[in-house]
Amino acid sequence: MHDFSCHSPEGKARFVAMKQMWREKMQEFAGSTDTRSVEISGMIRRLSNIYDAIYLNDEKGNELTGPRLGILVRLYVNEQIEDGEGVTPTLLSHMQNVSKNTISSLIKGLEDQGLVRRENDAHDRRIYRLHLTDTGRDYVKEMTPRHLQYINSLTEDLSSEDKDQLIALLGKLTSSLIERGNLKRPSHPQF
Repeated sequence: MHDFSCHSPEGKARFVAMKQMWREKMQEFAGSTDTRSVEISGMIRRLSNIYDAIYLNDEKGNELTGPRLGILVRLYVNEQIEDGEGVTPTLLSHMQNVSKNTISSLIKGLEDQGLVRRENDAHDRRIYRLHLTDTGRDYVKEMTPRHLQYINSLTEDLSSEDKDQLIALLGKLTSSLIERGNLKRPSHPQF
């Protein structure tokens, strides 16, 4: 398990000193005094790692991992807004921002648990579409409120305004990075 925090006053002081030294070295290397973009990038990666570590630690014993629950929720929402034709694994991989191999593995696990089923596409027999089973639908209805409550508890130290501002800033950064990286915008919005 990673130690993501400095618990003692000495540890905190050491962390602050190391951060300042890092900042000075980065400024020296880059010939610039502004290191905030590198700090933002590092903080986002660190936050992702912290979320993963907390989730893995707190959610032990749960039947499904976060990514599998995410797939079920996406299928559930799709049922509510589409005509019931289901979702292709390719679209799911884009929605979940994972590789096709990863999505195949996640889908296999959900099928083995009886939570999703696949059906051949009516127009193209090479394609299959995923649907929730009744068990999967019941699972989403039961687990999603608990999962949302848990995720909300992780950010309860932020005010409502802080959360809105952070969402807006991260959205702005995401759009900027997509533009600057000449990355393809998702054809299907993340929900």
